[in-house]
Amino acid sequence: MHKDPFVVLGVDKDATQAEVREAYERLRDEYRMAIHVEGDEGKRAAKKLSELEDAYREAMERLSSGTEIKGVYAHVAELLRRKDFDGAQTALDKVSERDAEWHYFQSAVYHGKGWNYEAKAQLDMAINMDPDNRKYRDTLERMKSHEQDSFGNGGSAQNAGATGGRPRSYDSYEEMQGRRRGATAGDCCASLICADCCCECMGGDLIRCC
Repeated sequence: MHKDPFVVLGVDKDATQAEVREAYERLRDEYRMAIHVEGDEGKRAAKKLSELEDAYREAMERLSSGTEIKGVYAHVAELLRRKDFDGAQTALDKVSERDAEWHYFQSAVYHGKGWNYEAKAQLDMAINMDPDNRKYRDTLERMKSHEQDSFGNGGSAQNAGATGGRPRSYDSYEEMQGRRRGATAGDCCASLICADCCCECMGGDLIRCC
């Protein structure tokens, strides 16, 4: 049966690499002294020493991986401060382990792009994975407050009617794309008039009646 390396080392899972190394060296010295004892005690110490070596290697690998991911999140946070949302998305796409913090930053990217409905969904996922995280819950409360403000500023009937009860600020990406694709008659007229103006500037005439 595989043993948790942090349990073998007697440290917390949130321990630093320095703390893990200190615990490893202390236990290693104890077991090395005990392996010279004759009988079962020496055999147990040798077995413990072997387990300790494996646990130390695995714990350091896990911590190194975690440090790398934390470094990515720090980079994403910096890109978000610069409003480089595409760059932040690219950095997030490279992370294979999509934990609660990943979904939190994905929510921030979506929010920065104006895709607030998707941002809220990603934040809900982060909270489901880490329900005790105060940062996630506070962010969700701010989102809900923003949503209530959207309803309260004269847009409840008009905005909710177009989105099935959801305020316009929380439209999905697909809905926004659909509105961009759908051109009205007014849009067509405006485009023709603009094109006619360009033609007249170049000596031509697209619409002869105006």
